Amino acid sequence: MTTLRVAGVPEPYNLPWHLAMEKGRFREADIDLQWHTVPEGSGRMCQMLRDGELDMAVLVTEAAVRDILNGGSHRIVSSFVGSALPWGVHVPARSALMNPADLRGVPFAISRMGSGSHIMAMVYAGRQGWQPRTEDLEVVHNMAGAAERMQAGPPVVFLWETYVTAQWVDAGIMRRVDELRAPWPGFVIVAGDACIRDRSAVIDNALDVVRRAVAAIVADPRTVGLVMGNAGFSEARAREWLTHVHWTVGRPDPRRLAPLADTLGQLRLVPRQASWEGVLAD
Repeated sequence: MTTLRVAGVPEPYNLPWHLAMEKGRFREADIDLQWHTVPEGSGRMCQMLRDGELDMAVLVTEAAVRDILNGGSHRIVSSFVGSALPWGVHVPARSALMNPADLRGVPFAISRMGSGSHIMAMVYAGRQGWQPRTEDLEVVHNMAGAAERMQAGPPVVFLWETYVTAQWVDAGIMRRVDELRAPWPGFVIVAGDACIRDRSAVIDNALDVVRRAVAAIVADPRTVGLVMGNAGFSEARAREWLTHVHWTVGRPDPRRLAPLADTLGQLRLVPRQASWEGVLAD
């Protein structure tokens, strides 16, 4: 049995992995899958991959591509969520910030540098016509840190997945003033270069397990209840969330990654000459 150390965020997008683990599907494929839940997000997982603490990870696509183009020793081995993520743009509920025009120059709270919350903040500000400086970014580590920061100090803006942040909006801690959907897939699966070189067959077997788990979820009439239990969503929110999610396990469409590489270059988050072609495993 081969050990695979895999990580992901504590969000319902990773439900196929968890159900496959609960049903013993990885063990049936001779894989000892060791799952690591990382609430700090994709930026932290990229560092764990660089440090050799993980073999694979489920990352938001923009963080995966940015880290690889900046020298990360890992590659995308599969798509995972083909639909675009809904990034909610949040401000403190008690602040005077009411619409996108009010946000220019307001600092962004981010989980860490290189995370989706960082990159999408840069994308969002760029679409609004300005570019945050390093001193305009405040590291809050995770959702709980963002909620705490929203209640103390001057206003900040925080981008995170709309449905996951809904509980903080419902609690009156944050207020959503906008939403951003990028034209690239939401999540991809990456593997370290050493794992790709030495255990490519194991990676293929793991992806096949996840692919079958996705097919089972899509066909299961109990999926709404599973999402409710995993994410703490109401039935209505779980049903709405499912209408936006399209899991797909397979080789990503390069045409959907090219705009992301171009955007990252324009924002000076990767070298301008960097090509998306280097981010995919052979």
